[in-house]
Amino acid sequence: MTAWSRHSVSNCTGKSFADGEAMLVFLRCAGEVREWLNRAVSKTVRSGNGPRGFESHPLRSAIARMAELADALHSGCSVRKDVQVRLLFRALVLVAAMLLPLQAQQVQRLPQTILSTSTARERADYFFKQGMWDSAKAYYHLWTQANPRDTTAWVALARLLARRGEHDAALAALAGAARAGMAYRALIESDSILAPLLRTARGREIAQRMTTNAAEQAEYPARFARQQRIGRYRVLYPPGYDSLQRYPLVLLLHGNGNEPVMMLRWAKALGLQRAIIVCPEAPYVKVAETIAQGRLRLSAAGEDLAAPDTLNPMITDLSAQWYVDVLGDAEQSLPVERSALPVVVGFSQGGFYAQVLVTRYPERFRAAVLLAPSYYHWGGIAQRLGNLVRYGVEVLHVHGRNDPIVPIQTAQLISDLYRRAQVSYTLIEFDGDHWIPDDLARSIGEWIAQRLR
Repeated sequence: MTAWSRHSVSNCTGKSFADGEAMLVFLRCAGEVREWLNRAVSKTVRSGNGPRGFESHPLRSAIARMAELADALHSGCSVRKDVQVRLLFRALVLVAAMLLPLQAQQVQRLPQTILSTSTARERADYFFKQGMWDSAKAYYHLWTQANPRDTTAWVALARLLARRGEHDAALAALAGAARAGMAYRALIESDSILAPLLRTARGREIAQRMTTNAAEQAEYPARFARQQRIGRYRVLYPPGYDSLQRYPLVLLLHGNGNEPVMMLRWAKALGLQRAIIVCPEAPYVKVAETIAQGRLRLSAAGEDLAAPDTLNPMITDLSAQWYVDVLGDAEQSLPVERSALPVVVGFSQGGFYAQVLVTRYPERFRAAVLLAPSYYHWGGIAQRLGNLVRYGVEVLHVHGRNDPIVPIQTAQLISDLYRRAQVSYTLIEFDGDHWIPDDLARSIGEWIAQRLR
């Protein structure tokens, strides 16, 4: 007999009830029945075990427990058998009413690694990324019911429902986001999946509510301050890696809206056989893009903060410091060759920060590779180019002639600045757009390898 059964029976044992008092037994135990069922439902949801057949359905174990209760009542209380049958039947109706909705949700089993660390929101996001729509939908519902003020969860649920063609339900989710205070109407209007919903009568009402929310935000003016937190970076070890050996280090910086894994996959094309490559996550999440694409999108510029332009220099300072902190951690925790200064490689926005790093910390780097780099005056790069000459930092710049993101004119501007400052600088133009093709990556890798010797 279970602990719950023993506890319940202990309240009944030793007492005799007439027919008229049988309902009192049920009513007094019903609260404990409901409490146990709530715990059972919660445990089922937390464990990620869904109804993958009747053997795993929570209703089966609940029925078994109620059968134990019937046996316990029969052995511990002098309630007549017909009363016990009625009690058991009513209890099973209660079980079915509370647990059968889980069958419709069809929650799929989570991997154990996700199971031990995630909340319902994290599980919903995980299933969404995996394309497991039923499970994602179920967990988003659970999360928004428990946390109805989470606007991003409502929007994610709306996108999922709209993709499945459940437009009324998607509108209901958008309405939930609006009720929760969603003020970024432009986010919805720029989303190809959700934008059509706003053109309906109900959608227009929801859009107006979001506009009202945006106006109400003016009551709570934003202030900005420095923040310290833990960040994350990823590591690409060389082929045949041996932890007993020492390797030169490459610091790789991804672009705006990218993330490290994408860059490290490309970095394999560099063909660096004897180097450890580390790629930090830029410190700010681009919330709108992350929601719209269902993938992590990062930036070092903090666009979603909506900070005034006067703070751009501070944002640049702090992001650059984060990248230097990653460099220091890698040098301390990885088998890095201390006698060889690292090379920094930056793509797009990462190319801007590569310039910021080598001009502010020239003693820390052997060379810099700028891949279709952007350029902003608040980085203070032009004023510090003399540091590259003083410390002998070499710069390789690779740029596509047809780049629609950072035009080739930006490359020519950078080239003029560096050459006037007499920096050891090489510009390679190629027939292509923003992304650096793999066949060019091999030549870049050879250039890097020569500086790491």
